[in-house]
Amino acid sequence: MTETLTPRARREKILELVKQAGYMPIEALTLNFLVTPQTIRVDLNTLADEGRVVRHHGGASFPSSVINTDYDARRSDFAGVKARLAEAVANTIFDKSAVFMALGTTMLAMAGALSRRKGLKIITNHNEAALVLAKQPGFDVVVLGGRLDPRNLGTTGPMTLEALANYRPDVSIFSAGGIDTDGNILDYYEHEAAIVRLMIKQSRRSILAVDHSKFGRSASVLVGNVADIHQLVTDKPPPIGIKKILKLHKTDLI
Repeated sequence: MTETLTPRARREKILELVKQAGYMPIEALTLNFLVTPQTIRVDLNTLADEGRVVRHHGGASFPSSVINTDYDARRSDFAGVKARLAEAVANTIFDKSAVFMALGTTMLAMAGALSRRKGLKIITNHNEAALVLAKQPGFDVVVLGGRLDPRNLGTTGPMTLEALANYRPDVSIFSAGGIDTDGNILDYYEHEAAIVRLMIKQSRRSILAVDHSKFGRSASVLVGNVADIHQLVTDKPPPIGIKKILKLHKTDLI
């Protein structure tokens, strides 16, 4: 493609290519549009901020409301942002608290941040996070049993729900696949959403940690609403409509 395009027009063309292919690497887009990799990175970041693509290290994919992006690919998505979100959440957790952690790459970053706290009791179905936290002196880590999902190595299903029902932690921490304009918290998989719903119900305080790309993103399974939680932690101000819901229901925003 040799024609000169405005940035907006180029991004629309990029969106078409990503939608058709499902995933496009930066290198291929650079060759297609005859621009620098930095220009393509800016384009992809802009499209990701608008919720129109899902940004990955080295490229972007088209968002789906049914299937989440590959778990390993999501490790690098907004990695620095997830680390900062994790630090912000860790600052709200008291030593010697009982903490439930859900699945996801944001929660893996959370495990690293929580490691600097003392005497935590961790209850989780996130096996990777459990391995990180179990190395901390004075931590008590409980891994909930259930069916092991090869997609993310987490446990889910009736056995996990039954085990979770035996606990009432001080705080639960989770992320989400998306948050729509009505403040609905959305995810991609019914069995994971069921665990988070029970987790919120059982916990004395619930914290949702999401990066800004999740606002306006679609996913097919309803988890709850931001009105139902105690705290929302994110890296950029949410849309005005979400802010109004948070203020109305006295949900803290960090």
